[in-house]
Amino acid sequence: MILCCLILGVGSYYFNGWCGVVAAAFGWFLGSVIYNWKENKRRLINFFRTNTSLKVKTIIFVPIAAVSTYNYGWRGFLTVCAGWCVGELICRRFFK
Repeated sequence: MILCCLILGVGSYYFNGWCGVVAAAFGWFLGSVIYNWKENKRRLINFFRTNTSLKVKTIIFVPIAAVSTYNYGWRGFLTVCAGWCVGELICRRFFK
């Protein structure tokens, strides 16, 4: 499975750039979850019951980072990461 992911990841990078690599990695992750469904089902249920702040931050951060990276490249991605770090520092300092 890893060998197929590597081959498809290289091919996807050649034709689609980094978006292809991300798509190949996501496909490999999804395939591994489905393949080991009985083992991973308990872990996934426990993950969705906990880590609420992590899920909310991921749901907000990932689309903003994707759009910023698409429009501005690495500068946009680094700006989003810096903004997220500053926001975390402000929230942890003033709201706790």
